[in-house]
Amino acid sequence: MSADNGYRDGAETDDASQARHHSLVGLHGMAGALNGVRPGDVPGLRPSSPSTMLRNVSEAPLDEIPVSARVGVLFDLAKADFPHYDSHEGEYRGLVASVADARGVSAGQLLSDLKAAAAGDTPLQHTASGQSMPHHETAFVGDDVCRTKRVTVGPLSATWVFSEFETDASFDDVVGWIDPRSWPKRGTMMFKHMDVVDGMAPTPIKTLSDDHWHGVFHEEVQIVRRLNTLLHCDYWRDGERAAGMTYDLDVSLDAQIDVDRGFLLVVEAGQVRRVKALKIVGFTADIWDDVARMVCPIWTDFVRGAVEGGTSSTPTAPTTDPADVPAGASTGDWMNDWLQFFSDSSRTYVDMVTDVTSRAAGGGYQASDWLDDARRYWSQLATDWSKAWSYGLESMEEITSQGMDAGFPPPGKARETARGMASSVAASVAGAASAGTAGSAAAVGLRAEGTTVAVPDLPRGVSPRVRLLTSIEATGATIDAAEISATVTSLPDGTPGVRVSTTNSVLPAGLYVGMIEWADQQRPAPVQLYLSRAEAPTQ
Repeated sequence: MSADNGYRDGAETDDASQARHHSLVGLHGMAGALNGVRPGDVPGLRPSSPSTMLRNVSEAPLDEIPVSARVGVLFDLAKADFPHYDSHEGEYRGLVASVADARGVSAGQLLSDLKAAAAGDTPLQHTASGQSMPHHETAFVGDDVCRTKRVTVGPLSATWVFSEFETDASFDDVVGWIDPRSWPKRGTMMFKHMDVVDGMAPTPIKTLSDDHWHGVFHEEVQIVRRLNTLLHCDYWRDGERAAGMTYDLDVSLDAQIDVDRGFLLVVEAGQVRRVKALKIVGFTADIWDDVARMVCPIWTDFVRGAVEGGTSSTPTAPTTDPADVPAGASTGDWMNDWLQFFSDSSRTYVDMVTDVTSRAAGGGYQASDWLDDARRYWSQLATDWSKAWSYGLESMEEITSQGMDAGFPPPGKARETARGMASSVAASVAGAASAGTAGSAAAVGLRAEGTTVAVPDLPRGVSPRVRLLTSIEATGATIDAAEISATVTSLPDGTPGVRVSTTNSVLPAGLYVGMIEWADQQRPAPVQLYLSRAEAPTQ
């Protein structure tokens, strides 16, 4: 049994393997490529000298640190003008040689091409050495394919990690990457194991297509240290048009993660495939939420697995974002205050029951003890009811004199946190109505989640609509037309599109699929909308 995580026999989590992984992260940090995070700020990241880190990475097995990861860190180092090169030239050349030897290219040529790519002269994929490697090993080198932002999921802090791109890799090849069972092979830097619990095959659902299933997976993932979770996963494929999977946290086996959810999606778009990948992760320890944005180098290497077999891949502007929380219209803070209040209030009674149960199980618990405990319980309940009644009367007086804008925060919280909420909501709804889009998620702007779908053959002047969106989860939850907004727009490259959004705040997170329709159309356009239940404040 590994002493590192306590969950898997035979997992290679020994000191040497950990040191090699830490060295890779450390080299990205030395190049200033960790999104502002310094390696010394990362708990458990063991610092090493540049020579040690370079040797550790160059000598690592290729199935542990693949060629693609080495190319990625070499580019970052080249962009930083190879820090400490004069003192560690031999170790640098050793890392370059580990790539050159594995792919039969000239080490000198590769070093020269890396410098040219880092200077912006020629993309690495177009250089002599880049052309000699499989496309996925140089894909996205020098490109910004990983975007991060701080979000909240209910009362929890989390980090949004998102990629969106187009690739000429075949539809079937990208679909293979979407299947979570392939992640340890096609994303070995991040995913160490991804196994269906109890070794059973996923459970067929087959409500939306013949290739539609659900499974609970034991995931072992590594960014700095290894973490173990049980993930609830659902997978769906719509023939040769689209495929997607969603995942959400069931259990954090080592009690380190509060939030772990996201989706992968591929849509057939003629000459290219459009791909999206999202991970929302929140940690129990606040410090990890502060450093989670350093994930991009490891995440990018996972994303490269999607383009195996291709020859060209290009990042695109995001068409999926967390829900915006407009200034002055957010219910998030005071709603979270109420959630925390109820949680704290119930804890008193849970502790009482736990205490009674433990004493009763220990033996010697008498009827007199029960009477004493009962009196204590009812006394506490009466006290809390009295406080609640007094607080309610005070709040009603404020609301009577000032209206709903007085706010209604929980006891112990300043009323200013909720003051003015009613007016901001009313203004948003009134604005939507005056624009002729009452009920539109985009116009109302309250917790609206949406996506922009490319519809190249969309005629001018039409009014698109979506009658129904259905979750690919086993529950098959649906969003009906009254809660869906569909408006004509365009993608950044000018391609006609439709923005589909909803303000439904009740249904669970997940991927919802349906069709965009318009009058006299010959062929409806498919749409896939992921509800993240994450929020990001507008700037």
